[in-house]
Amino acid sequence: MRKVRSEEEVKATKRLPAVIMGFMMFLSPRGPILFSSALAASPHFIGRYTGTQSGTESPEMVKLRADLVTVVVTVSDSTGNLIQNLDVEDFEILEDGIPQVITTFSRNSETPLSLVMIFDASLSVKNRLRFEKEAFAAFLRAIIRPIDSVAIFSVSTDVVLQQGFTGDIDKLLFAISHVNAQGATALYDAIATAADLLKTRSGRRAIIILSDGRDTISRLTLDQALRRAQEADAVIYAINTALTSISAEKRIWPGQQTLDLLCRQTGGEAFFPRDLIELNPIFDRLANELRMQYVLGFISSNERRDGSYRRLTVRIKKPGVLARARAGYYAPKK
Repeated sequence: MRKVRSEEEVKATKRLPAVIMGFMMFLSPRGPILFSSALAASPHFIGRYTGTQSGTESPEMVKLRADLVTVVVTVSDSTGNLIQNLDVEDFEILEDGIPQVITTFSRNSETPLSLVMIFDASLSVKNRLRFEKEAFAAFLRAIIRPIDSVAIFSVSTDVVLQQGFTGDIDKLLFAISHVNAQGATALYDAIATAADLLKTRSGRRAIIILSDGRDTISRLTLDQALRRAQEADAVIYAINTALTSISAEKRIWPGQQTLDLLCRQTGGEAFFPRDLIELNPIFDRLANELRMQYVLGFISSNERRDGSYRRLTVRIKKPGVLARARAGYYAPKK
């Protein structure tokens, strides 16, 4: 069973060296714990190893997979209704303004989803946490399929992996029930750690953040967290839990710009409910979107492996139809 780390274990963790090369395993009274060094990039990470290692790949396959740029696309009409049943011929991708040849194409029903949920478990959300858990539990029941997997993090002063990737609803619900409010908010560290966990997953990769967007203790910056998400090809969705009464048109409350930026740059969407009762309709909309996405792939015509940022534009060759996708990606390095 998975439980939130005790305060004593968290304190013991912080006494470990700040930089650990690779991963270090040790046994605690509650079972094996995995500490990710990320070369000191995710200093607040605490979690439990649950994954399996994949087989080896040929150098040619590794290079091909590294060169393939995948783009998750959400398509809607001018009123926001999602559009299904488009074909590859309906799409156009431009990289830095140059058209690219689409080499892979699939719809969501054909593509597994790896989803990471980040719960803001700082003291600032204590009064709202129970309702947030219930809304997310209903969302999981609606969205999860046999080919999908979900992992759950809580974030306060530390980033805690409550449950590694699984499709077992009972395990996920158990993990949600053990998220408790405490401490500050290391949101940027949580996003980077979630992205690292997603990086080796096949299919679509998404992060849902349930937070007010305010970071108070991370060692990473917002730009560093965003880059890690972009490098993992992760689409970020965010639900602001501040529940402000300020009008949606102004959106000037703390954390709003952070959530907007993360979602806009990765092809997701940020939601700003003004009441807890709006959470269920938002999760319904999210579930609907995740069921109706397209995944496109291309090999860039720019053969330079220089690690540069390249801007993407996705267009639909039909009038009145809009595409939402990530703004760009980082090219591989030699």
